[in-house]
Amino acid sequence: MKKYFIYVKEYIIALRLMSLTLALAATSFGMIAAYRSGVIYNKSMLHTIFLVIIITVAGLLSQVGANLINDYFEGSFKYRDYSKTKIKFLGKERSYFDIFVFLSGLAALGIACLIGLYLIYITDVYMLIIGLIGIIGSYSYTGEPFVYKTKGLGVPLSFILMGPLMTFGAYYPFSQTFTWYPILLGLPVSLLVPAMMLGNEMRDFKRDERLSIGTLSVIIGPRLSLLLYDCLVFGTFILTVLYVILGLFPFQSLFALILLPLALKARGCVKNFERLGIPYTNKIHLMYFVIVAITLIVW
Repeated sequence: MKKYFIYVKEYIIALRLMSLTLALAATSFGMIAAYRSGVIYNKSMLHTIFLVIIITVAGLLSQVGANLINDYFEGSFKYRDYSKTKIKFLGKERSYFDIFVFLSGLAALGIACLIGLYLIYITDVYMLIIGLIGIIGSYSYTGEPFVYKTKGLGVPLSFILMGPLMTFGAYYPFSQTFTWYPILLGLPVSLLVPAMMLGNEMRDFKRDERLSIGTLSVIIGPRLSLLLYDCLVFGTFILTVLYVILGLFPFQSLFALILLPLALKARGCVKNFERLGIPYTNKIHLMYFVIVAITLIVW
């Protein structure tokens, strides 16, 4: 019985629950943009609540799928496997737990696709394009044969897929019109997504360099990677001030500036290739999302 509890624990680790704030923030900002634009109530209240729920679930499942598939192909966490039995799966010897991680990742993406089909049904072909790009991108981050993370594309594509694309995808079912507003509204928090990916790459920099794994950090080197991290994290705070001046954010959004000391601490960890750079950056993202989202809803 003990080993089954260990499997559950290791599976939870594979899910990377704290990182799911990325998808939650992206979908939330898209729907907040719909709320502030006055298009979120285009049908009944019940239907609006239903849309909010399924859009949030679809976003979370897309990231869950990406996380699980990433762990299957990269083996980025070491779980305890009491089973000595391995079988041939996708050309490699894999344990049953390996296979479960992979298949449950595919299942998560599959359920997200089913939700997407309904969203396409109530909208149009543009929702199909948004969904296809999102699902393919979620799998291809480390999924073979694409593995765009090792081609230096992990950081920029994480920004696109879990930033503007997901934010606009959450906005579109309510408006069915194209506008830059949701993308602009979510841009500051979207910048923290590739910052987290950079923190992850910098943590593994020495290993990846030794193994010639072509992450963006390995390609451009640690100095430029740190500079890019600075631009993304501190650019978030600069944009926040600018948005308040321009009226995109309410004055109360400036409360997010209390996170600057944490940002400096995260920067120090990333600079020194320390593991804490990732949870610190994740914490910045979560707290920034909560603070700014509340101000956009209330004021």
